[in-house]
Amino acid sequence: MDGRELENVTEIRIPFRDIDMHGHMHNAAYYAHAEAALSSLWRHRPHVVNEPSYLVRRSACVYHRGLRYDEPARFTVNVTKIGGSSISFAVKVEARGQLVAEVEVVWVAVDPQRHTPLPLPTATREWLAAYTV
Repeated sequence: MDGRELENVTEIRIPFRDIDMHGHMHNAAYYAHAEAALSSLWRHRPHVVNEPSYLVRRSACVYHRGLRYDEPARFTVNVTKIGGSSISFAVKVEARGQLVAEVEVVWVAVDPQRHTPLPLPTATREWLAAYTV
């Protein structure tokens, strides 16, 4: 961990609370830390009047190896697809320069009251394009 601050990168040390009985990070904690990294990026989005709500449509994780207590880890968020009303994110989890997990999260923009899909706002779409891989 080099202490750099990037909008789409979150660096942490694995807390004891996330360790399971086998001594590595519990699988659900990967999702929690990926969502926290995504939220950290999301706070930098442009202001949009009447912004839609965003709901998780899909999430998945591929595990390559378990993280251990106090191990430094880097969560890097990128955008893999910008759809009409959806956004696909890829969160790469690395430790000591090695890929340890890949988390996929798909959000859908919805009307806050009706929960029906809405188009992504133009400003949001343009901002997200900078993180597309």
